[in-house]
Amino acid sequence: MRTCAPAASDEARPRLPGEALTRRAVTVITAAIVVMTFAFSLGNVTRLCLDLGITAWIAWLVAPAVDLSVVGLLTAIRFLSLHGYTDSQLAKPRYMLRFCGILTLVLNTAGAFGHRQFGTALVDAVGPALLIGWSEAGPWLLRQVYIVCSPVPEQPEAQPSITQAPMLPSALLARARKLDAAHRAATGKPISRDTLRSQLRIGRDRASALIAAIRAEAAAAAQASSGPLRAA
Repeated sequence: MRTCAPAASDEARPRLPGEALTRRAVTVITAAIVVMTFAFSLGNVTRLCLDLGITAWIAWLVAPAVDLSVVGLLTAIRFLSLHGYTDSQLAKPRYMLRFCGILTLVLNTAGAFGHRQFGTALVDAVGPALLIGWSEAGPWLLRQVYIVCSPVPEQPEAQPSITQAPMLPSALLARARKLDAAHRAATGKPISRDTLRSQLRIGRDRASALIAAIRAEAAAAAQASSGPLRAA
């Protein structure tokens, strides 16, 4: 069972200048876009439903149903992103979030398109389009801020130690292990720092820390397996 161990280390670690402001700005901007889109949707979708002859009390429930889905998905994705989950691990909720964003876009513009009011449709599409964009960019930005700002202890490369592994986001470290294992199986060589940095889309220092951690683990495993042979 997966635990939220990175959250404890996140609270204990020192904050870098601008980190709190950056996180708050991304969160507030995303929330503001969501609120403004909800305001658009409530009026546009309700009017569309009434024009289609749907009962009034049901017409008022359509937009909030989609809006609450977006809130729940954004909240969950933000939490998981801050705890090191990768894009592949967040694929399912992100697909659902995209669907909700497209649904919001269609519902907001359908009435204007039906009346051939193309200028109005363009204006009504602004909020949903921004919602789709920020639902993609927001969690990714938060995750990159977490990765960049997490502390990485410096130590000589000649004497690697797995004691630095707990300082790294567990999901990111697990992903690095998988990539290294796949690279070794394909080429017979450990993965390089630049290759790992490219595949994970992280900074050079973070990639160096991950390389040191997985190589230290491999060295420790090799030493442990060779111990009984030496004793014999």
